[in-house]
Amino acid sequence: MSQVLTIIFGKMFGAIASVMLIRYLGAEKQGVYAYLLTIVSLFSFISDFGLQSLLVREVKSAGDKGPAVLGNALFLQVIQVLISIVIINIYGAFFEPSPEIKKSLMLASLAGSILYIVNPFLAAISSHEKIYLTGISNGLASLFNAVLIFISVTLKFPLNGIIIMLGFSNILYLLLAGFLCLRYTIKPSFEIKKDTLVSLFKMSIPFAMIGLFNFIYSRIDVPLLYKMRPGIEVGYYTAVTKIIEILNALVMMLMSPVYPRLSSIISTEGRDKAPRIISLTVKYMMFVVAPFAMMVSVSAANYTNILLGHEFVKSVPALSIMIWNIFLMAIYVIPTFALNSARQAKLVMYLYCFNIFINLGFNIVLIPKYGYIATSFISVLCSLIIAAGVLYFAKVKVGNFIFFPNILRLAASMTAQLLFMKFFEKILPFVPLNLLSLMVFCASALAFRYFTREDVTIAAGLFKKNNLPKSGTVL
Repeated sequence: MSQVLTIIFGKMFGAIASVMLIRYLGAEKQGVYAYLLTIVSLFSFISDFGLQSLLVREVKSAGDKGPAVLGNALFLQVIQVLISIVIINIYGAFFEPSPEIKKSLMLASLAGSILYIVNPFLAAISSHEKIYLTGISNGLASLFNAVLIFISVTLKFPLNGIIIMLGFSNILYLLLAGFLCLRYTIKPSFEIKKDTLVSLFKMSIPFAMIGLFNFIYSRIDVPLLYKMRPGIEVGYYTAVTKIIEILNALVMMLMSPVYPRLSSIISTEGRDKAPRIISLTVKYMMFVVAPFAMMVSVSAANYTNILLGHEFVKSVPALSIMIWNIFLMAIYVIPTFALNSARQAKLVMYLYCFNIFINLGFNIVLIPKYGYIATSFISVLCSLIIAAGVLYFAKVKVGNFIFFPNILRLAASMTAQLLFMKFFEKILPFVPLNLLSLMVFCASALAFRYFTREDVTIAAGLFKKNNLPKSGTVL
């Protein structure tokens, strides 16, 4: 329980602090800050190099040699972090004309790269199956970061001061994770061996490449936008992406309990039950997320002003567009879980690799003319491709589940909500408009028979191993 509360409070205060920081920096400085952190993230595949994912397995399988493996991994991690810092500063020296940006990038390279030294400690904790310690350390790290942001904003630190505080927050996280690892799991033995280092390095390469692909897919738009358009547009865009990230985390938290159940069913009970769990979960998550996405999309100006302030008024189109990423995520996360449980993760990886080319190509062509509006549309397009691909592969590899009848009924309900909001948006105040539109959506969903009488029974038996309805139950 303490782990859950720590994570919830940490994430909650972290989200509030992130929004506070965006409002404090303003669009121009937010654009610079986001760009600096993105460049650090670009070279993070060198700092990280997949060691955390690899070490969870290697430390556990090493047995008595686990401390030596951890010690070599820590040594390798520090070397990689130093290399990453050097490369980032070389990039700054040759590709950044502004002396101020060069200085800020140097600070960001130090502050951001320190974080990756935490990875071997977290991997060692996970390898000893003490996941609750990882949750506590992550939750407390979010709290540390939030407190330091509050201090920075209250004392009105400049941009470089905020970056230094970020570095201090990462140092606190490193000290905490290191303490928990040494105190409760394993102590590293620094018997540095060339063969061990080479072996760890080679085994990490696939994980590092996946990390690089993930970055290119999810963040390459920021440096492209920064280089092709005025920096303030990066501020408008990244302010919205931060809001979307917070909402994505909420959706993932709601969906994560389903993953162990799906994994258990697919691995031990056969796959006949999995499609029905996928149908049910996606159906309910779409119902929860869809009206919210519609409200934010239609009333984006009000939500932008409430969350980000008047200075970010030009973020309104981006928020109106990108909020639909949340809806698409509600569709594809559970089928992705199912594919991973069915050992079909490579199909998801291929899909993301294909999306990299879509993302890069469209951004390079459209950013010069359309700026952050183009990046917003491309973001949703890529999510749509992921959703369509994952649904197709899940139906082929896991089993046929019900989706299209539900999405059609949902679309009809959302259309009714949209018509109501458009008709009354200049008549009703913001809060009553949104609340009444939610009621219209729910009433429409009932009228279009989105739910059946069996839904309550199915929901009650979702997480009970032997209490799922019989296969004849209608979804």
